[in-house]
Amino acid sequence: MSVCRPARCLLTRTTTTAALPKSSTTPSKHHFSTSTPRPARRRPHYPNIKASTLKLLNEAAETAHPKYQERELDLLSKKYTPSQLAAIRAAEQTIDARDLLTQSQRRTDPWRLPYDDDLAEVDPVTDHADKLSASDIKGRKDVRAANEIESNEAIAKLATAELAKLYPDGIPEGQLTFEQQNRLEEAMEAALTQAALDPRAVYTGDEDAVRALADHRHSVVLPDLPRIETRMAKATRRLANEEQEDPRQKRLLQYLGWDKQKLRDIRVKTLVTHGVTNQTRMGKIRSLYYLTIAGNGEGLLGVGEGKSVEPEEGRVESVIAAIRNMKPIPRYENRTIFGDLERKVGATKVELFSRPPGFGLRCQHLIFEMARAAGLQDLSARVPRSRNKMNVIKATWEALTNQKLPDEIARARGVKLVDVRKVYYGGSVH
Repeated sequence: MSVCRPARCLLTRTTTTAALPKSSTTPSKHHFSTSTPRPARRRPHYPNIKASTLKLLNEAAETAHPKYQERELDLLSKKYTPSQLAAIRAAEQTIDARDLLTQSQRRTDPWRLPYDDDLAEVDPVTDHADKLSASDIKGRKDVRAANEIESNEAIAKLATAELAKLYPDGIPEGQLTFEQQNRLEEAMEAALTQAALDPRAVYTGDEDAVRALADHRHSVVLPDLPRIETRMAKATRRLANEEQEDPRQKRLLQYLGWDKQKLRDIRVKTLVTHGVTNQTRMGKIRSLYYLTIAGNGEGLLGVGEGKSVEPEEGRVESVIAAIRNMKPIPRYENRTIFGDLERKVGATKVELFSRPPGFGLRCQHLIFEMARAAGLQDLSARVPRSRNKMNVIKATWEALTNQKLPDEIARARGVKLVDVRKVYYGGSVH
């Protein structure tokens, strides 16, 4: 319909049909509304419950959850206070027994209670013990720091008590096997460590007051849950500050002769990441490719590649390859390169230029990251041709590692090279 037609055109059909007599065969006109018309009879959301079914439900609810009898109420009144008994009665009246029968169910999860409990008693394992105050301590509340002799006596006493718990039948005597000897040494070491950390070995004074220092009910810090001592738990347990040892990292440290601290000082950064596809007779196998650089910031730089179906495996492979491929980078005054360099890889050409002190790193981001990892501070670069990332990184690495030093050039020409600053300025190079 055109918007230029007058409004009366919309009402023409309505006025003409109003003048004609109504016919029973005339189809009904729809109203101008976006909502769908409702059917004549709507179905209920919930099925109707028959009286016989409701009667059976009531009988089942009364059988499963019967009401308290007078004899049971008398027993409850002996155990609970009147206010608690009133709360129990209010809960009984509020909760419908039919809802318990139709909606409630017994727990089947692994954390369910292994028995039916009214939770009236405090479980020392799963429940928090009631906190105690200073008024619960009998006698004087005077403590002082123990001297060395008192501390050693307390440690020996506490360690003996801990060993008695581990060996209720006494410490084994005679010839012990290798496993028994190791177990006994570990138990003694654990007992001495726990006794040394006990507050009763640090302070002395009134016996009740000192005992209260080691009681977790007098502390605002909740005690730790007991540890499950099984063979599987010991095999899978790992401390929070303990790193998971990677066999590839272990072989890398053996290859380089480094320690873990020196390996952590290496600066690593992944510069290229993209997906690759290998077409086989079984179909396309998609994997991820990583190109990573590694350097210590003091003249070592390496480039490594890695590819794997798993992202983390490919990245770790490229990192290890970059660390293994690290080579020394000659640096003039430990800040720039020796002269201008040029290298070509494929269609990519990289030009590097040495610069005076304070010039900084004025180059593209890939060369900037490589220069920072190698410890170069003054450098400029140009990439006049193709700027493929992989070729730029490889060309820059080859140019830095294949520099021609002035000493080598002088030796090849058969002349002597003298640095006037070392000769006339007392070796002040920087």
